[in-house]
Amino acid sequence: MIPIVIPNLHSPLIDEVVAALERQTAREQIGQIIVVGQDRYGKIPPAAQAITTSAPVSAAAARNIGARQARGQYVLFLDADCVAAPDLIERLLARHADGHAVLGGAMSLRAENYWVLCDNLLSFGDVLATAPAGARPYLPSFCLSVQRAAFEAAGGFDEGYPGAAGEDIELCLRLRQLGHDCWFEPAAVVTHRPPRASARAMWRHQRAFGRGYYQVVRQLPKLLPSPLLRLPPIAAPLLAAAAPLLTCADLARLLTSSPALRARPFAAPGLALGRIGWYVGVASACLTSRQPLSPCQKSAGLPHQ
Repeated sequence: MIPIVIPNLHSPLIDEVVAALERQTAREQIGQIIVVGQDRYGKIPPAAQAITTSAPVSAAAARNIGARQARGQYVLFLDADCVAAPDLIERLLARHADGHAVLGGAMSLRAENYWVLCDNLLSFGDVLATAPAGARPYLPSFCLSVQRAAFEAAGGFDEGYPGAAGEDIELCLRLRQLGHDCWFEPAAVVTHRPPRASARAMWRHQRAFGRGYYQVVRQLPKLLPSPLLRLPPIAAPLLAAAAPLLTCADLARLLTSSPALRARPFAAPGLALGRIGWYVGVASACLTSRQPLSPCQKSAGLPHQ
């Protein structure tokens, strides 16, 4: 049996997300559907166990709360804006049976909105449904299934990451440190339907990702080495100013390595805007993070080893 934990902050799609789980080909393998957070629209269906927090909490905190209530050998973390394909659970459990303790699902590129498409291409290029299966340096948590014993040994998600940016990278790096590969399964697909349907919303999301990434590389420099660590805070404005040039170089590399992007050249302007936002986020985090970070070992409420 596999429990499913969904962090939720007023998602207007939460009923559709749960309904898709109810229609799974392996529905009998789902032990619990746990939705954690706040639901102003009252859309959490009776099929789910709702845990309401007194105030909004980060995605990391919501997932940890749900994981403590989950019962099963594995825990699947699914975002509240991701609608599962009918065979998602079946595909994930098949890969777990092959011996993979850490699995990431794939994101469909079926996006009706231009800015959602650009956001998905930028944020999830390595885990699109068109990408090959295999090990990844880290996996995003929009569809992340983890062996419970491994999750507890790693200490859960680090709640020192606000919002929803960086905490999944950091967890995966710690899981790798414990000897677990992060395996991507392209046949386990979800459709991403986020509310970021404007240029401004996409830019802000990428900026948050940049801030989260910088926090991870400072916290775990040996596991995620980056030239960004050599950047002194005083140089952060220069990084922001150089963002357009750096973005051009990044997009050239993406065009070379990503068939999904080459098939959608019309997305290039939106990708450029989002990538500039990412660099602005990195620069902002660099400017405001003057003291060395230490790993957060107590916030998850699980043993940190």
